[in-house]
Amino acid sequence: MKNNMDVSAIGSHMPKKRRSKIGRHEKIEGLCMALIPFLGFCLFTGFPLLLSLFVSFQDLHSYDLSTMTFVGFGNYISLFHNPMFKQAVVNTLYFCVSVPINLVSQLFLANLLAKPLNKHFAKAARLILYIPTVIGGVAISLIWNWILEPNFGVINTILGSLGLDKIGFTTTKEWFMPSVLLIKWWSVGMNVLVLQAALANVDVSLQEAACIDGAGSRKVFFRITLPQISPMLVYTFTMSFIESFGEISTVQILSGNDIGPSGSAITLSYLIYRMTEAEVFTQGFGVASALGWIMGIFTITFLELSNWVARKWLSYD
Repeated sequence: MKNNMDVSAIGSHMPKKRRSKIGRHEKIEGLCMALIPFLGFCLFTGFPLLLSLFVSFQDLHSYDLSTMTFVGFGNYISLFHNPMFKQAVVNTLYFCVSVPINLVSQLFLANLLAKPLNKHFAKAARLILYIPTVIGGVAISLIWNWILEPNFGVINTILGSLGLDKIGFTTTKEWFMPSVLLIKWWSVGMNVLVLQAALANVDVSLQEAACIDGAGSRKVFFRITLPQISPMLVYTFTMSFIESFGEISTVQILSGNDIGPSGSAITLSYLIYRMTEAEVFTQGFGVASALGWIMGIFTITFLELSNWVARKWLSYD
């Protein structure tokens, strides 16, 4: 007690000039520490964003900025007359529509793992589900490309040995997108673990009270459990939607860096890549930048809509 009084007495008798000097030094140190990430943001995020906005109003077909010419909104207008852009929108929406379906399956798996099963089985299941997340999307896509290969793939080899017709998983329009969605489904490990953690934090007393009042298991899940995990549901849905909106690696690998059968591999992100690489002389950086800003505006609009729905529906009790 005496030591505490001595320390407080020392602090109270410290000269105001010295205390202000210490505060000034702390402010300078804080500004210096904040300056490094701020400069990094300006250099690697802010400047490229402003440059892409500027280039979106230019006609540019090389890395030499001196060759660009101003075209105004011509790049944006030409996009809406580009049939490949329309195909990319359809394919991207195909991905986005699959997000709620995947979320239902992820919630089912999370609910299954959250039940009192064998401890070793639950650990093994979580490990198996999380392995694709650790390996990475490119490696998983390469493995599945070998499995789904139309001539000598694992599945078609089995079908051929049984005397059945082989399926062109990556060479036919009807099977290409379902094959991609199948591959993406195997990357659900992170969402399953997040939802399982949310289910583990549900207030059990509310569930027990509902059961005592005569509520069935289905009503308990939809009336008690689901509202309590709603924040995690919105989070997983939003992140999965954004990831699907930016899909590129899987379709690029399955199509062999091409557009796929009848353009079925073209998504909006993949179209940007092709505009700046394979089709740089016909499309160019200006059109690609315009498409990037359209995607950005759409993503921000979706996030605002998602936040509005979240405020109406979420429960944090």
